[in-house]
Parts: sequence; C-alpha cells; structure tokens
Amino acid sequence: MWQKLDAHTLTAKEGAERNINVRNEWGGYSRRLSLPVFTGWQDHTRSVNGKTRVLVSDPAWLNKAGVNNQERWVEYALENGGEAAFFVIKAVDPTAVPRQVEWLDDGRVLCGTIERVGLQAFITANRVINL
Repeated sequence: MWQKLDAHTLTAKEGAERNINVRNEWGGYSRRLSLPVFTGWQDHTRSVNGKTRVLVSDPAWLNKAGVNNQERWVEYALENGGEAAFFVIKAVDPTAVPRQVEWLDDGRVLCGTIERVGLQAFITANRVINL
C-alpha cells in the first residue's frame, strides 16, 4: 500500500527521506496525495454523524515503537491545512502487542480533517479516493 501511495517517512536525526518500516510505523507522507497518510485500524474506527472517524495516534498505546513517527505526521498535518488520509487495516488480534495485519483495504483511502482530542489524534473522513 505504501508503494501505491508513493509514501515515505523521515529519519529521526537528519530528516532524510526513507522507506516506511511496515512492522512498527503506521504513518508517512504520500507524494501521490500530497498528504500525510496513516493506517486506520478497523477496531479504532467509529461512525460519527454518518462519517468514518479513526484514531491514528495515541501516546498511551502499548506498542510505542511507531508513536514518534505518527506524531511527526500528525503535527505536520495540523501545521499544513489540517487534512490527512488513512486506509483501513484489520488486526488478526486487536489485543496483541505488536499487532499483526489480517487484511488491509488497498483499493481506497479516506481523507478528511485531523484533530487532537487531548493527546489523541483523529481523522474524520469527508471524501474517498479510489486507488
């Protein structure tokens, strides 16, 4: 999916572009969409006023390996128009740490407004882009 989105992330020290580590990073920047893109775990999605809303970053997550990367792209989105995208991904076992992917929706991304509620970050989708 990350290749489809022409996505990358940045190294922590130098800020150089690098590939996304799919084992413990769940966000990056898509050149194709010109937006930060995140995984939206199916068990973290809810319908709010008929729109899909997903939790994309939470410093309280048990597996903290990817939180700094998530937070980098959340802050980028908030500082650059407040829009981001996500694709839906399902965990084999949502309680496992780390999670393993059962399936992901590689046919579309959902785009919308990103916002903070306390320390958590959510995206509420207002449009769909088919890939």
